Amino acid sequence: MQNSVPELVSVVIPCFEHGRFLAAAVDSALAQTRRPVEVVIVDDGSTDPATVAEIDRQGEREHVTVVRTENRGLAAARNTGVQHSRGEFVLPLDADDLLEPEFLARTVPLLQAEERVGVVYTDVAYFGSKKGCWRTPEFDFVDLLCRNLMTATSVFRRRCFDEVGGFDESMREGFEDWEFWIAICARGWRGQRVPELLFRYRQHRGGSMLANTQRRRRAIYRYIVGKHRGTFAEHLEDVMAQKDTMFFEQLQARGYLEARFGWAAAILGRIARLFGRGQRED
Repeated sequence: MQNSVPELVSVVIPCFEHGRFLAAAVDSALAQTRRPVEVVIVDDGSTDPATVAEIDRQGEREHVTVVRTENRGLAAARNTGVQHSRGEFVLPLDADDLLEPEFLARTVPLLQAEERVGVVYTDVAYFGSKKGCWRTPEFDFVDLLCRNLMTATSVFRRRCFDEVGGFDESMREGFEDWEFWIAICARGWRGQRVPELLFRYRQHRGGSMLANTQRRRRAIYRYIVGKHRGTFAEHLEDVMAQKDTMFFEQLQARGYLEARFGWAAAILGRIARLFGRGQRED
């Protein structure tokens, strides 16, 4: 561990074949209203010549450092970036995403004001092929054991990273950030939410890594529970009660939609059947 620089925030940007988005991500990091900021770009074994060239261009900018590694996945790239950073606080940012200018100004002071707050996160605005937002939940450790409450682009103390040994590099299918937050908070650190849309998450046509991860959710969650078996056992009753509540709320929501809009589904179904019968008669 190298000595961290007080108040410095290190924005760690892994990049694999996303050169066309990289400049905008770096711009959003360097445009933060709260300083000082350094940017560490980790080239995770990119082979696309345009991406390699863009990473080189960004590395010539003031306050930007480039580290190159073989392709080892997102968790390993983040770990490499943090290990080459100098900041007291760390913010991961994927190369295709963006920060609003006030992100650090609204989050870092909460880390400075509360010594047991280990991570601060914000609400999320979606852009790109789909638009929308995610109003993240308030922090609750039991809730965190049931679902991920935040994105990977949340600012945390370098001390927390060192305590837990970084992101789990074996988790190449996703949710490595969720496991990281659990590992941190199991040590007594707390999370804090800023209810503002300060992080912009790009949606790609044809799906994203997160969409693919959701298809493997059951297996990945089993891995997380197994790795933190003692923590889950300690909070077993609360986790089971929370999961049951979440399931019941989903059933209620589904029943409400069916009761209110079932007539529309019935009409559409009838049209579809008539259309199908007409095709067969032709």
